[in-house]
Amino acid sequence: MKAHLSRRIPAWLFAVSAALTVFTGFGNMPLYGRYYIADIPGLGWSGDFFVNLYIHYLSASVLLGVSVFGAVQFITQRSRGLKLTRSGAVRAAILAAALASGLVMALRNLPGVNLPFALHVGLNFLHMGAAVLFALFAIGCVAARCRWTHAETGR
Repeated sequence: MKAHLSRRIPAWLFAVSAALTVFTGFGNMPLYGRYYIADIPGLGWSGDFFVNLYIHYLSASVLLGVSVFGAVQFITQRSRGLKLTRSGAVRAAILAAALASGLVMALRNLPGVNLPFALHVGLNFLHMGAAVLFALFAIGCVAARCRWTHAETGR
């Protein structure tokens, strides 16, 4: 496999899974049946809560896996001078908050896991806020062509 292709596959997996996770996350509220998004041809599945939820979990799992892969790859490249940009550090922190809160929210659905109501509400707001903030910041970074990392030059 060519080197450029090995970098593009995780990037595309990240972008597609992030977009699908955000889309299905809004569908879990449920907005798409109420505002007729599910009536658009090809999006009928988005009005079904359980289909939407399972796709959300699947896409979030891919997003988590690609994020962990990217983090491990970054850690191994740090010795060669790879550094996070400011926008990369902000995106990483927001994404970590969204992924961690989403993971806890998924775990709370397991039998025997009971969280206090205030924590449940707080997790919901943290998860939704971090997801929206990440989506908006990511769109801004794509528009401004901000990179996640940069190579540190010798001084």
